[in-house]
Amino acid sequence: MAGSPADDLARRLGIGTGRIAVPAGLLAILAGAALFVFPPHSTIAAIALGLAGVVCFAFGSLRLAGGPWWAFAAALISGGVLFAALTVGGRGLALNTFGGSQICEVAQRQEVDTAGRYQHYGFVHTLNCPRGGTFTIRTDATDRQPPGSRAEVLGTPGGVLEPDFAGRHNVIVEALAVAAALALAGATVHFTWRRSGVRSAS
Repeated sequence: MAGSPADDLARRLGIGTGRIAVPAGLLAILAGAALFVFPPHSTIAAIALGLAGVVCFAFGSLRLAGGPWWAFAAALISGGVLFAALTVGGRGLALNTFGGSQICEVAQRQEVDTAGRYQHYGFVHTLNCPRGGTFTIRTDATDRQPPGSRAEVLGTPGGVLEPDFAGRHNVIVEALAVAAALALAGATVHFTWRRSGVRSAS
């Protein structure tokens, strides 16, 4: 009896492919997030590497599970959630871990038209800070600060990490989000790897 298209794809990928692709995909997701949070802060390269990792993780999980599309969908979702949590939550956690906060004055706010890429306007804030001098922070409309106001800013010595408004980051929420994303990805790996062991034994 002919197998499903997913089964045929899984067989063509080879039995060892999943056991290589799953950890390789996870490593690419972690590397992409690190490239986003830490220098050189290459957003385009980070997103490209992270998305490649998610796809690699999904196809590897598909192979380990023996071809069912639920494994591909679960890995695609959990991998995407992990990358999002590590980039968004990881930035706040890194700033709180390696940096500190200070009260800065918003010297200037410039509106930037981002309609070509996003369906809203962005804002570039120039801040004068007692430690570190002048910083620039980009936000969307919901996080904009009026010129002349004072705001708490998270930053690192020497500007190693890109500064951000402290109000945009909740350490507890971000830590829980990263932990939940790691747990979801770990559960996906556990079930697909366990299914792979059952298939090998049979």
